[in-house]
Amino acid sequence: MFTSLRTTLWFQDFITKQVPGYDTRAYCKFCKCELTARYADLIVHSKTNKHTEAAKPFSSQRQQKLSFPEHHLISSAIEGSMVLFICAHTAIISSDHLGEMCNNIFKDSQAAQHIRLHRTKSSEIIKNVLGPHFLNDLLSDVGNGKYSLLLDESNDVSVNKLLGIVIIYYSNKHGKTISSFLALTKLETCDADSIVNALKKTLNDMKLDLQNLIAIGTDNASVMVGINNGVYAKLKAEVPSLILIRCLCHSLQLAVSHAMTDTLPRNINFLIHETYNWFSKSATRQIKYTQLYETINFGVQPLQILQVSNTRWLSIEAAVNRILHQWLELKTHFNITRLSEKSYTGEILYNMYCDETNMLYLLFLKPILSEIQVVNKAFQSEKNDHLKLLNDLSLLVQGISRKLVLPSCNVDPLLNSIEEHLDPQPYLGHSFETKIEHLRKDGKINIRDEQCIRDRCKSFLHSLFKQLKQRLPENVAILKKISLLSVDNVLRANKEPIQSLLEYMGNSKDIDVIELQLSKISLINWTYKTDTTAFWNEVSKYRDASGNNPFAELVTFALSMLILPYSNAQVERIFSQLNLVKNKVRNRMSIEMANAILMIRFGLKRNDKCCHNYVLPSKVVHKIGSKETYTNKNKTTTSSSQETNNNAIIDLCFDQYD
Repeated sequence: MFTSLRTTLWFQDFITKQVPGYDTRAYCKFCKCELTARYADLIVHSKTNKHTEAAKPFSSQRQQKLSFPEHHLISSAIEGSMVLFICAHTAIISSDHLGEMCNNIFKDSQAAQHIRLHRTKSSEIIKNVLGPHFLNDLLSDVGNGKYSLLLDESNDVSVNKLLGIVIIYYSNKHGKTISSFLALTKLETCDADSIVNALKKTLNDMKLDLQNLIAIGTDNASVMVGINNGVYAKLKAEVPSLILIRCLCHSLQLAVSHAMTDTLPRNINFLIHETYNWFSKSATRQIKYTQLYETINFGVQPLQILQVSNTRWLSIEAAVNRILHQWLELKTHFNITRLSEKSYTGEILYNMYCDETNMLYLLFLKPILSEIQVVNKAFQSEKNDHLKLLNDLSLLVQGISRKLVLPSCNVDPLLNSIEEHLDPQPYLGHSFETKIEHLRKDGKINIRDEQCIRDRCKSFLHSLFKQLKQRLPENVAILKKISLLSVDNVLRANKEPIQSLLEYMGNSKDIDVIELQLSKISLINWTYKTDTTAFWNEVSKYRDASGNNPFAELVTFALSMLILPYSNAQVERIFSQLNLVKNKVRNRMSIEMANAILMIRFGLKRNDKCCHNYVLPSKVVHKIGSKETYTNKNKTTTSSSQETNNNAIIDLCFDQYD
């Protein structure tokens, strides 16, 4: 009988054991007396005044919780902020001196006396507390929504092969499209199978559904875009609706580079490259040239001659502008130095600057490169209207084709050939035509040389047009219809049909619903009518009288179009940050530490904060003083809900109270 009573939760609170030698007797631990082990008697005893008063001290509601001194939590918050500063601006080794400096300066502060921050603790806080915190913040922000990925492979300073992954998604929390660092994954080899396996493992560890992947953005490497065994082909086998968009900034760079190599004289490249090399190898030459330039231009200092690099997209545009702007000064400088230094290279460069046909080529290139650079920077920017980018690219290609064809040509160059409509004497720009006319009048150029220059310039335009058209995204005619979802087009009374875009994106089932919603969206007086992202954010929050969103399907589709990847600029920035974090001095840094630091840096940027104004949540502050700081329990990422459930136990695990 007593055994059955022990299983009752009501009696477990005060009945402890049988009285030795008496199977029918029980013992009340509150009243410290023996009772008859009968259900009715125990119920009666539990209601007596004696038992009620004796049980009050044991009530869970009256038990005091452990109270930790406030200054310990303050010191943990200070340590967390210091580590944020270290991650954002400096090296981990500086935490040894930073912690000691704070203790010395604020030695009268009770909280500062408990700061114990050195490189070991800083490293563990970064890997086990702050890194997982910002990662969980990112994953909770992504949720179960659609996303795109930017992929690129590279090597770090220790020659590890790494796959950089950037995620692009629409954030309901921030009300905008966000592209943020996701992970750096180590690769054994750089073949397609290794890249796909590494990507799928990363997404699985972070509990991101592969089926929510809309598009991937990559460079033009065959391992990424190969038709049969490329990364895109392997991923598309699992996600049939997946879209591939090659990095358009990289495509613009390749198109210009190939066109110049194939058509223009090699001495133009020599002039641009060697002018930079002349000054980069000698500080004395730079000083003398600066003095000369200031003398000619009444004290104005010259802009630096820039290097042309294939790793910096369209860097040739700025280099050409600088040389043209300083043509007279450079010519004078090389005239002086060729005599004083007796340099063979200086003699060659002086002769090239004296030959004004070289200037003609640069005057021809300048407006074309500037036009391409505008589009290039638009694709790199995170603030432009992404729905209009492909339309800008198609306008660029059409604009270059208009320089080649006869004025009467009405052929769409994106869909048809223009070979039969080429102008035999195209107009090559105001600066070019003005300069060549002056040279003709001065007798410095004959008809034969002029025609040769014009033919080369025409060949450059033709080659550039073909290179750009070849590198346009697949089905660009359909994809450029994305611009129809920009706020300017959506609010028009007469809208172009978007059936082809919906079918291409796999939304054929919702065509009727989305078309109906699109037709009536302009009937509402919206607040945001200029910013496309802000407009669709407002539409996503709109509710009718019944509390439903009448534009739910349309806004879901529009937001998915906002996250298409057009440029690998963001993933290139990841590797630039990696080179700052893991450099020659810190070449032994593990991939886990590099991931944590980059996650913190881009997490601060994602929240539009920095180390001085980001407020760490209390649960993160508690972790800084707990055993979890030194115990990496999150080998793979835990969800934000799991993190919240663990905090109740973590809060009681401060080392200083063990």
